[in-house]
Amino acid sequence: MKNLYFISICFLFVFEAGCKFSNKSVPENCALSTDKDFEAQFKNPPHETRPQAWWWWLQTPTTKEAITLDLEEMKAKGLSGCMVLDGGVAPFGPNKWQKKTIIDSTEIRYEFTDEYKGGHLNQPKETMEMWSKPWRDMVRFASKEAGRLGLDFGVFIGPAGCAAPWVTPEFGQQEVFWGDTLISGSKILNLRLDKPHKPVQTKRQGENEVVKKAQNSFYTDIALLAIPAKAIIRENEVVDLTKQLDETGTLHWNAPAGEWRILRFGYRPTGRNLNGVFYIDHLSKEVFDMHWKNTAGLLLSEMSPEERLAFSYVECDSWEAGDPNWTKHFAHEFKNRRGYDINNFLPVLVGETINSAEESERFQNDFKLTISDLISEHHYEHQRDVAHQNGLLSYAEAAGPHQYQTDLKKCVSKCDVAMGEFWMPSPHREQPSGRFLVREAATSAHTYGIKQVFAESFTSVGPNWEVSPFMMKAAADQAFCDGLNWICFHTFSHRPSVTDVPGLTHSAGTHFDRNITWWNQSGAFVDYLSRCSYMLQQGNFAADVLFYKGHGIRSDADAFKWADGLKNPPASLGNGYDYDKCNEDVLLTRLSVKDGLLLLPDGMNYKVLAIDKDTPLSLKALQKLVELAKQGATIIGEPSRSFIGLNDDAKTYNQLVKSIWNNQSNGVYRLGKGRFVWNATIREVLMQMNIQPDFEVSGVSEHGVIDFIHRKTDDANIYFISSRWQPVEKVECTFRVAGKQPEVWNPVTGEIRKLSNFKVENGRTIIPIEFDPCGSYFIVFREPIALQNTKSDWPTYKTVQELEGDWQVQFNPNWGGPESVTFQELSEWSQNSNTGIKYYSGKATYHKTFDIPANWQKDSAAYFIDLGKVHEVAQVRLNGKDLGVVWTKPFRVNISSALKEKENQLEIDVVNLWPNRLIGDEFLPDSLKYTQTNIRKFTKNSKLLPSGLIGPVQILNNQ
Repeated sequence: MKNLYFISICFLFVFEAGCKFSNKSVPENCALSTDKDFEAQFKNPPHETRPQAWWWWLQTPTTKEAITLDLEEMKAKGLSGCMVLDGGVAPFGPNKWQKKTIIDSTEIRYEFTDEYKGGHLNQPKETMEMWSKPWRDMVRFASKEAGRLGLDFGVFIGPAGCAAPWVTPEFGQQEVFWGDTLISGSKILNLRLDKPHKPVQTKRQGENEVVKKAQNSFYTDIALLAIPAKAIIRENEVVDLTKQLDETGTLHWNAPAGEWRILRFGYRPTGRNLNGVFYIDHLSKEVFDMHWKNTAGLLLSEMSPEERLAFSYVECDSWEAGDPNWTKHFAHEFKNRRGYDINNFLPVLVGETINSAEESERFQNDFKLTISDLISEHHYEHQRDVAHQNGLLSYAEAAGPHQYQTDLKKCVSKCDVAMGEFWMPSPHREQPSGRFLVREAATSAHTYGIKQVFAESFTSVGPNWEVSPFMMKAAADQAFCDGLNWICFHTFSHRPSVTDVPGLTHSAGTHFDRNITWWNQSGAFVDYLSRCSYMLQQGNFAADVLFYKGHGIRSDADAFKWADGLKNPPASLGNGYDYDKCNEDVLLTRLSVKDGLLLLPDGMNYKVLAIDKDTPLSLKALQKLVELAKQGATIIGEPSRSFIGLNDDAKTYNQLVKSIWNNQSNGVYRLGKGRFVWNATIREVLMQMNIQPDFEVSGVSEHGVIDFIHRKTDDANIYFISSRWQPVEKVECTFRVAGKQPEVWNPVTGEIRKLSNFKVENGRTIIPIEFDPCGSYFIVFREPIALQNTKSDWPTYKTVQELEGDWQVQFNPNWGGPESVTFQELSEWSQNSNTGIKYYSGKATYHKTFDIPANWQKDSAAYFIDLGKVHEVAQVRLNGKDLGVVWTKPFRVNISSALKEKENQLEIDVVNLWPNRLIGDEFLPDSLKYTQTNIRKFTKNSKLLPSGLIGPVQILNNQ
């Protein structure tokens, strides 16, 4: 078996000619390849950095033709692969359409509206259930086609955790229930006891009929205990009566004198389910093996080698499976991990005090840790092990946000790729803390040496076909600054029809598929995301501070208010320094000190370690902190409370705390080569150590936000900087790099150029930088300074002429537009009196012939065409030369290579979004509608979206 396992892993990670498993190669943490290769791969990013897509199949019968078309379109637009998942078109419909999202230039807000009243969502009547034989046959065909096309292929093995139709209550999530009976002793009891119905945990989901049915259908006893009816009970006063309870639930006991409280403990299903389908018991390897056998294992058993060629990974979705706290072998696992029997301390779970309040709390710590360990090891680690045994990688959204019982970082460490999620603005998630859930995955990846930070990307609930790539850019850029470096579009809906548009569609996620209006122009956006991912997979993340976060067990699971999901430095640190957070596992097994720096085995390093004031500290962690300080570490902060178990030495713990933090040393305790500091903020300590901020910016507009992330290789510093809002920003950016030539790498265009206007002061480089609306750049330092002057690096443009007068515009009659029409001047489609234009969605092509003034100087200046206002995407051709797609503001293209003095033939394809055609169809009988879809959100009362080329269109030059 060991040899088989070794062969499987080698098969995963060794590249050979023609190998299709390119997403299985983890980017190396090493020096950049040659400058030529580095630049070439930035301009045309490699396979493993290109986005993937969640490929929703919607539980409907499909065809091989439709499957092939989807995959060929993914390949054509530059995606690297996809993951099949299924769940129907629901769950989100009209109840989520009561508000609309308004994105202004400097804010996002949400407004109530009734314009969608009367909209509806339909699930097709014909179904093809996930994991059924017809479904598996189509998945096998899809995998074969993916292999033919060189795409990576994954399969989703469980929604929101792992839920599946085969899961009966006994194999679902379990929790402890209890019941109590008061009795007087000095007599022989033959007492019939009811099965417990009170859960020990206070955090409960609303009970429904599915929950009640599950709980009533399955129950297993854990223990029957008798305790004296008094305030504090000694451990040796707990009487175990489990063996005296017969199969009818009758207790047979000769009760001693006194008042006794009989406590019956058992476990029942939590009843947690997804639309009536139960989640598996995530604390049980045995149950996961059954789940695998009924899902991926069954699929694999039927696949031919050709069908397996592209099959690269399995994925488990984000945890929404509730709060289990027991499993069949929990007592055995508890004793093995904690070193004592759990039974005598079970009364603590229902509010009793055993021995003392302190010991009861320490038992609670042991209980919580056992749950955490079992979820991370028996679910995430075991999924990885089983996947590897089958030649696959294991992905999981193990970084939360709904899970609060578990050390999320440890869960992430059990996956081959760290995975989080981020959302587009929508009324479903109004605050950034609910939309950006990447940071926990990223910081886990950094501290565990995982190179790819993957994410379910652009998720939303509410908007439908209302999002342009420019709107998506700002969300992606923020996620990149949080640590994301690999995109997975959510969502690409699979459509059985190859003709219906927009077609059958999943209700959640930003629509990104072959039937969106701007699909044929989407490659430019895909290239942007790929370039960013490529650069952000280079080297290591650069951070100054490592926060210690203990066992990572949080107090609640409110994903909408969970600030740890995004970059959110505490006031003690402030902006300009970046940070990671580590758990106890990393602290104990991976962290060391050299020359005053805190080091991890994969090359990460930090200047200081900070103890988060809200993180309880264990004895093992405290002892490791002492060891690190002796070796030269600077440790900032003071523990607020302990997190020790019953077998920990409390006396030693308290003595250590007292010797460090109660030594009357004015907030500094020196130990060996290092020190503990608690009389200053983290920022003050860093400044005292002469560690300036890594990145600073001045001159930002009133509402402006410039964010950053920094990667380092052996021979380069790579900063990604982005402007969050649309006002143009002209700022000065300061980078903690000296003696290197700054270069700007533009991920929108692929352009690379040296910057000459900069200065170096106090070991940092200060550069004037201009950001276009929601602009972003990579600033790269890799070579000695060779070019420096005071000339601005940011062009100023002069208008050569404005293209006024008539435009010939071609629409597609298949979508209701006129074949050709003359616009006397540029105008917005939705204001047009022609209903074919007013309600048009799709591509229209603008034609114009123009001359350049006789005094133009082609050789001495670069020339551009500026399209002015565009809704939403444009592609420009001049004199037959394709000059590319423009999707960001300003909509400006360099035309120097194609421009001539006379009779320039200009063509501009302009693409808007689907809502206008969907609105127009509401005025038509079904037989005359141009669109076919299951989501009819837009009504006659819905507001039309601005569309078309508004202009002004100008020819510009810059000297």
